[in-house]
This record gives sequence, C-alpha cells and structure tokens, in this order.
Amino acid sequence: MNNLTTLIKRLEAATSRLEDMVPTISDPSASSNTLASFPESGLTAPGAHAEDGPASSQTQLAMAPLPPAIDDFDALINGDVKTFVNMSEEIGGLVAEQSAAVLRAFAAERKFLIVTTKAKKPDIQSPVYMEVLKDLQSTMGVVNDIREANRASPLFGHLTTVSEGINVLTWVAIETKPVDTITEMLSSAQFWGNRVIKEYKEK
Repeated sequence: MNNLTTLIKRLEAATSRLEDMVPTISDPSASSNTLASFPESGLTAPGAHAEDGPASSQTQLAMAPLPPAIDDFDALINGDVKTFVNMSEEIGGLVAEQSAAVLRAFAAERKFLIVTTKAKKPDIQSPVYMEVLKDLQSTMGVVNDIREANRASPLFGHLTTVSEGINVLTWVAIETKPVDTITEMLSSAQFWGNRVIKEYKEK
C-alpha cells in the first residue's frame, strides 16, 4: 500500500507536465502547436532508489521504459485524440474548451493505467483507490459540466456527443465485462453525433 501511495505521488508530478500540453483556454494566442506528444518513457518502479531533489526525480521518471500497453495508449492520444483537439481548436469557443478537458481526461486515464502496471489493485472502497481515480473523475466532470452549463448553445448537440463519449474512459473502474457498458455509452454518443451530422448537412 505504501508503494502504491508513493507511486501516485510520482505520477502526480509526471502528469503535471502532461497537462502543460493543453492550451490555456483563456489565452487567445494558444494554438494546436502547443500540443506536445506524450513521452515515450515513464516512471521508475516504486522500490527504486533516487537522490533527493526534483531534478533527480524527473530524471528517473524519464528513464524508465513504458509497458507496451501504455505505448499503445500514447499512440491513441497522439493520433486520434490530438486530431480531435486540433480540429476543435479550429472551431474555437466552447468546442475548444471542452476538447482541452477531454485531453486532460485522457492524461488522467494514462496515469491510472500506469498505476495498474506498477502496483497491485487495492480494495475498491479504500481511500487509495479513490485517490487514483480522483483526477479521472474530475476531468470527466469538467467535460460534462461544459455541456450542462451551455444547454442553450447552438453547439449543445456537439457538446453532448463529446460528453456522452468521454464516459467510455470509465471502463477501467468496471469490474466485469466493461465492453457491454462501453457499447451502450458509444451508442449514446453516436446517436447525438448523428444528430449533429444531420443538422449540418441540412444547413
């Protein structure tokens, strides 16, 4: 349990750097060029020894190789997710704001996945388990909050499509047959997505 807690703290430091790639929403000069690729190396094992100091810690974080599953997840983020974010920034406004939250949610999921490769699963009712999920829940909440706060927006259909779709990231917390739940979530997102396509085809 102590190793898992230590790992979480290290992941918090690593993830803070990942969030730097999300353009500052309030900064009009931010562009898709500020999106950096996710790194190809990750964290040291919980039992690894390190010298005190942030520089040494960051060096060790950068040296440890990532599991293949994380490399695959990074490829997803650097491919489809980044394309979505870049296109959303071209639209701007609420769409860009929501896409930035989506990117942060994927970064939080990445952190969670790294934890699963480094430590045994704690009890799902434990504070440690809830701490690991905290960032993912928070960032997904932001995606939904943007939708809920803008129900009168002409872009509500788009915001809802993304809000429904982001729920697929919760598969990591589903104990049995997550694919069944994911299928339902994707169906809801597709329903709203089809409405958006139909709306813009008729304009």
